[in-house]
Amino acid sequence: MGPTQEDVARRANVSRALVSLVLRDAPNVSEQSREKVLRAANELGYRINAFARSLASKQVRTLGVLINDVTNPYFASVYSSFATAAESAGYDLLVAPGVRSAGKEGPLVNTLLEHRVAGLALLSPIMRTDTLREICTASPTVVIGRDVSFVDNVDVVTTDERQAAKEVIAHLTDLGHTQIAHITGGANRAAHDREAAYAAIMREYQLQPLAVPGDFTEEGGKRGAADLLRSKRPPTAVIAANDLCAVGAIGEFTRHGLSVPEEISVVGYDDSQIAGLAMVQLTSVRQSIEQFGASALSMLIERIADPDIATRANRMPTELVVRTTTAMCQPEGANT
Repeated sequence: MGPTQEDVARRANVSRALVSLVLRDAPNVSEQSREKVLRAANELGYRINAFARSLASKQVRTLGVLINDVTNPYFASVYSSFATAAESAGYDLLVAPGVRSAGKEGPLVNTLLEHRVAGLALLSPIMRTDTLREICTASPTVVIGRDVSFVDNVDVVTTDERQAAKEVIAHLTDLGHTQIAHITGGANRAAHDREAAYAAIMREYQLQPLAVPGDFTEEGGKRGAADLLRSKRPPTAVIAANDLCAVGAIGEFTRHGLSVPEEISVVGYDDSQIAGLAMVQLTSVRQSIEQFGASALSMLIERIADPDIATRANRMPTELVVRTTTAMCQPEGANT
């Protein structure tokens, strides 16, 4: 295996982002830095691969896509909408499937950059903010599903988390619920934003937030539900981080003899295909998935044309789809 851009960066003692800028012949790089990187690349025998050379000979019509978790139906839907929009606009896609590992996302993006893609679409990345900043310096980038609007030179397409939380909590309080818990999506920015919105709206309703750790998987939902069942006063309603998490929570509640929704109501997030299955019929927050793809592609194409556009954020509205996993709160002791 030949040397990589990471090897060149180490040899020149510069950032990976700077190496990418030099090898892409980007402007606004000092001659001293350019010479340093090119000297290191030459010493290592670094060569741009054949695919990248073919792209360099014409206008690049390939975009790189990093998908956080290919097993999650939400990401499959978002990718599908982005791919449809890209095909309509005449772009090909080069996809790097993530493995829900912040440490592995950077190298995967580096691989995409080595193929000299015209721009990047990152689907709910969980990488460190400083890594993301480097990437946005190296390539036009749009981030979907994580609010990083505080980072320069990036576009963001995400859900209006406060609106979603308000819709869900309004629905549950209308049903008489006041003990409303949240199973979180784990230690990542997207989950943090969702939890923060839940807590803020709960306080607006003068209710006490109760968040327990989980993640965006069925197992995470089971763990969160088990924690709630051990509470001195278990909640009467639960908002899960996503639909998979909600399904796991429902399974755990059922295993312990709790009836959904008669004894505990459960709300998911994403309104994925799972939510609408006959045996599930999950009340869930529907996101504008098709609009996600079209908006993200449009913003990315504009940024490719003008990389110096100020950071933009498009927060999409949501809709609560009410099915059969939420019901009126029963008076304490009504089911005993």
